[in-house]
Amino acid sequence: MAKKSAASKGYRKQATKKPYLSKRDITIVCIIVALVAVGAFFLFRYDDGALKVQDGAVVTEGDNWLIANGSNVQGGTRYYKLGEIGEIDGYAREKGALSTDANIPEYSFTPASEGGDITVTVTCGHGSAEAMAKYARATVESLGISTAGDIQAGQLGGQDVQYYSYATDYTRQEAAGEGEAKDGAEGDAASRYSRSMAGYIDASHDCCVILNVVSSGDTDDDCLPDEALAEILEKAVGAVKVEG
Repeated sequence: MAKKSAASKGYRKQATKKPYLSKRDITIVCIIVALVAVGAFFLFRYDDGALKVQDGAVVTEGDNWLIANGSNVQGGTRYYKLGEIGEIDGYAREKGALSTDANIPEYSFTPASEGGDITVTVTCGHGSAEAMAKYARATVESLGISTAGDIQAGQLGGQDVQYYSYATDYTRQEAAGEGEAKDGAEGDAASRYSRSMAGYIDASHDCCVILNVVSSGDTDDDCLPDEALAEILEKAVGAVKVEG
């Protein structure tokens, strides 16, 4: 009987299939994927609407932009346009800057005609309207010369606003600075009082627009009541255009 060959017994040599990609090819592909991922990260990280800064100054296209520093969101200093401020009927507008950051504009409005010591300011800050209102109210009361009302949430000027009023007696502050007064004590400083209403509107990048209406006088009776302050605040809110 003839002997069967190895091939006929099922021991045929199988050809080894080569992988579609060599180890070198796989390494190159991984590097390319990593580079693309890094590039995408930086693209989306920096293409988020942040304003350009040139020579330390924010580059803007308008003199009425509302700008905030959203650094707590992105890390580092990054400025964003939150919207624009228009005119308030019967008031003259002036543009300044926050003392803590020259790149954040602060707009002041004063009555165009004589009629009381009234100022409306509009600027921006980092934080939601609710959080900023709570923080600012607590700060006002911590000074020991102001009494603040409760924070209210409602519609003013067609927008959702967090707002509260507060009254300030500057006489106590000036006298205490001279080492003469404690609560209820009288000093030689001239009396000065103010009644204010602060408002906060939510904006993009976890920031908000901050408005403050201040009425000052030599006595508390010289200051506008809360109802009148609320009317002015509503007019100011109506001049604010927040972008989505």
